[in-house]
Amino acid sequence: DYSDPQIFINPEMSIVDETLSTYTEGCLSIPGVQENIERPSVVIITASDANGDIFKAEYTGLMATCIQHEIDHLNGKLFVDYLSPLKRQLIRKKMKKNKAN
Repeated sequence: DYSDPQIFINPEMSIVDETLSTYTEGCLSIPGVQENIERPSVVIITASDANGDIFKAEYTGLMATCIQHEIDHLNGKLFVDYLSPLKRQLIRKKMKKNKAN
């Protein structure tokens, strides 16, 4: 149950296996853009919680994808960085066009 906010302080991620899942991702950093992104379907996160206690947990499916997306932000990476150079270029053009309008 993930109804409460999950807190990960200094998270470290381990990939359990190389099986990939594809989900459509979007981000407030790149408004109006959504693309299918492949990511490992199972990850283990080791982090501290809000009390400073270290925990380790396994996440699968959509939750694993969401956590990887957010950890990428901590590492300066956006979901579009997983796309081909051509797709990234098309997105840049679309964003420039939207900004001009």
